[in-house]
Amino acid sequence: MKGKGLGVCAVLGVLFAMLLAWSTPVSAYAADNVAKVGDTYYESLDTAVEEAAEGSTIELLRDCELSVGFNKTLTFTGGHKITINKQLTSNGEGWMCFGLYDTSRVLTFDGVEVEWNSEVGTAPWLMLSLSGTLNVDNGAKVVFTVDSGSTGSRNAIYLNAGSSINVTNGSTFEIHGYSTDGKEGQGLQLDKTGTATVNVKGGSTFLIDGTNRGYVNSPTINVEDSNFFVKNCTSNGSNGGEFTAINSTVVYENNNGHGLSAGNVTIKNSTFDCNNNAYYGLTYSGNMTMDATSTINANGNGYGYTGGGLRAYGTSTVEANAEINILNNQRNGMENYGTFSMKDGVKFTVTGNREPSTNGGGIYNGGTLILPSNADITDNYAAQTGGGICNAGTVTIPGGVTGVKLYNNHAGQAGDDLFNRESATVEGLFATGEWSLDGERISGFEGVGAEPTHEAFGCTDGIDGWYYDAADARWDAHADAYDGVHVEEYAFDGNTTTVTGPLALKAAHGLGTVTVDPADITIYMGGTTGYEGVTSGGAITGSNSLPEPGFYIELPKDVNAALQAAGVSTEGEGANLSDYLKIYTHGYNGETGELHWKLEPYGDTYSGAYERYIYRIVPDPTDGQEAVPVRLQFTDDGGSVTTSDTFAPSEEGALNQHYTMQLYTELVQNDQVVFEVTVEGAHYYSSMELETGDLNVRYVTGGQNDVVTGVLNSVEDLAAAKEDDASKAYAVLPSDAQYFVNGSQVDVTTSATPSLLFDSVVSDHNTEGAGDYDQQLANRAVDVAAEAGTTYTHPWYEAKYLDLVDASNGNVWLTSSEPVTVYWPYPVGTDENTEFTLVHFEGLDREMSNGEVENNIASANAVSVEVENTPYGIKFATNGFSPFVLMWEGEGEQPAPEDTKKPSTGNLAQTGDNSMALIAGVGAAGVACLGAALAVKKHSKGEE
Repeated sequence: MKGKGLGVCAVLGVLFAMLLAWSTPVSAYAADNVAKVGDTYYESLDTAVEEAAEGSTIELLRDCELSVGFNKTLTFTGGHKITINKQLTSNGEGWMCFGLYDTSRVLTFDGVEVEWNSEVGTAPWLMLSLSGTLNVDNGAKVVFTVDSGSTGSRNAIYLNAGSSINVTNGSTFEIHGYSTDGKEGQGLQLDKTGTATVNVKGGSTFLIDGTNRGYVNSPTINVEDSNFFVKNCTSNGSNGGEFTAINSTVVYENNNGHGLSAGNVTIKNSTFDCNNNAYYGLTYSGNMTMDATSTINANGNGYGYTGGGLRAYGTSTVEANAEINILNNQRNGMENYGTFSMKDGVKFTVTGNREPSTNGGGIYNGGTLILPSNADITDNYAAQTGGGICNAGTVTIPGGVTGVKLYNNHAGQAGDDLFNRESATVEGLFATGEWSLDGERISGFEGVGAEPTHEAFGCTDGIDGWYYDAADARWDAHADAYDGVHVEEYAFDGNTTTVTGPLALKAAHGLGTVTVDPADITIYMGGTTGYEGVTSGGAITGSNSLPEPGFYIELPKDVNAALQAAGVSTEGEGANLSDYLKIYTHGYNGETGELHWKLEPYGDTYSGAYERYIYRIVPDPTDGQEAVPVRLQFTDDGGSVTTSDTFAPSEEGALNQHYTMQLYTELVQNDQVVFEVTVEGAHYYSSMELETGDLNVRYVTGGQNDVVTGVLNSVEDLAAAKEDDASKAYAVLPSDAQYFVNGSQVDVTTSATPSLLFDSVVSDHNTEGAGDYDQQLANRAVDVAAEAGTTYTHPWYEAKYLDLVDASNGNVWLTSSEPVTVYWPYPVGTDENTEFTLVHFEGLDREMSNGEVENNIASANAVSVEVENTPYGIKFATNGFSPFVLMWEGEGEQPAPEDTKKPSTGNLAQTGDNSMALIAGVGAAGVACLGAALAVKKHSKGEE
């Protein structure tokens, strides 16, 4: 109001002279007195004000009204209320004009209450023009209510150069705006930038509520041990100025412009809440210092055409243990154009911010930014680049116990978590922590700005590192097709990096790794049908004895989690992945293009065992593709790839031999094999990791055709078989009997040939290096028979080793669901009239070293078995197999058996080669905890 103050003062002087001539002082107390100046009482506050001398104290005796203006130093006390219901003017100007250049006058409200309402529609452009000092002290309360009037730009207080407002000692100062036409007036306005001061101290409260602008033209504001509020303004809550808060609470909220807009800002042991403002919650052009006991909350701002949480220029210094929260702003969470340094230990959280049209959803840095190690910058979004941080300056990301949390941010164009511009520098230690992706494309920002399309909705996989996320190569581990996958990991120098220039990164994960583990399996030497294998030279050959491999498939834990979330079990029988997983090559240059496989349950009706699942991996070619089976290679204890399961117990020192099984991958490399699991439209791609399984081969003394016969289902079938070859033993089981692989619950398929293995006991007359084990068995059998009441003068015997096998799958050891009825052919010199004793040596299998056999025979549980002589042989039933000794009374000494010893060099019956090498490196995105016991994986010892 330049040029107006002096005229106002002149008019007020004339007015006061006229009032003095008309007034009559009341020198004695009366009941209707309202005020007192010295010893003089007044019935009118107007009269008291007019007659009071410069520097007087007016004591209020009761609540009263004031309707005249004045220009002098006065103090109002007395604890009562002054109401002003009209605009106080002097010559059309404001009240309390102390002179534009006279800063010596002081107006003090000491313990009183002042309620001043501007006169609607008729008042001039200000309510109070202040060139001196206004004190509100000792619990006083001053309330201004300002209306726009007809001008739409009224001010509650016009602060001339050198003026100040002091609210102290538990006092309250309030300015309220209201309007009937949407044109609220201003709170405070300065005539010259930065030339007035507001001090709020000593447990006091300062409030500007609902004006057009809270304060304008940069006053200096000091708040100490008090509260300071600016809210609900229809434009900026503030406009510039120095701001200092000590031991105080400061709130700028719900303003339709900036919250706190300042020059320099000092915060000590104070809380700044700058929330829900249309533009910036907190913006300053100068420096900012913040001590260790202070908090800034800049949340929910930026819903206008510009703005955000916090905008900084100059130098900002934040001490350790301070707290800054920048949450859920509708534009950039933070913009820094100066040097913003946070000491380690600052709790700095920037989450949920949404930049709908440009860069840096969480932070846009155009200066120098030093983050604390426990910063949390997550769940932010930018329509263009740098959902977490868009850096056009220098950003330092320090280490620490866990490191900066910088993940699950989203950008429409590039750099979900970090986008570094040309000539910008980022340096520091990047952590990953125990983080997982959030499973969302935009996380609550649908329909606003450019929505990114490169992430698979629903991905909650764990984060394992930092990956390139450039505009032309967005990170994507879940593309609709493998050709769209991009998971190039960023290589750190240790765990640190310093990069100047373009860089776009995302904290994410690579492709998963599927473990393909051949199931351990136990077989017997021999077998009429086997599986394609591979020789040591890489040539593929057929096998006549080795079994078809079964596999445990272990998926990455994140794929397991996705399956479980979709209601697909990943354990036991319910874990069948056949409908969810496919296997193919990518980058394989075969003659007919890429190769494809699929999973099939290993069993006919049940493939789960021991809380795992087991699969066959079978070709699944598309039109014109080659059907290439999965193949294994088998390695013996000496490290040589074997082509046969034949071995000599004398050389191995045991009645069984172990071979290591692994997928053969020389034709197709591991990294060319892809395992794809599709769950509810989301695709999970994995590479392959190979494990080894154990092939346990038990020794067989005779040839396959001599010692193995197919299981029969009826006596009629038995009669026909006996007519063909009466010298062989046969097993009879019901047609509905089930057969299980290696003692598991995995049942055989319809292609199986369940058979009886009826082999001679390993002894010195049929196996080089063996002892007279058949004689030792017979000796124990004689004792068992004697204990049961049967003695022999000339005991003759026949010792055999029995078991169930699948002859068409490499003589895999089987068990059955029903007891097995065995028909033992009559030994030479016996018939149906011979009395027999049969002793079973339970649990005495061929999984022992040569040196253990004698002691094991002596300690075995040997039991008598009931037998019946039939036209088809000696009949007995059993639920378990191992050695049996059949005894009868002979004539004289039993002749020594014919020597059919096999030499240690091994001209044993050809029993197979090392089949099944994965020509196409199978792996399979299988499920952790899947698989079964094709051979009870890490099986228990013992033959059943």
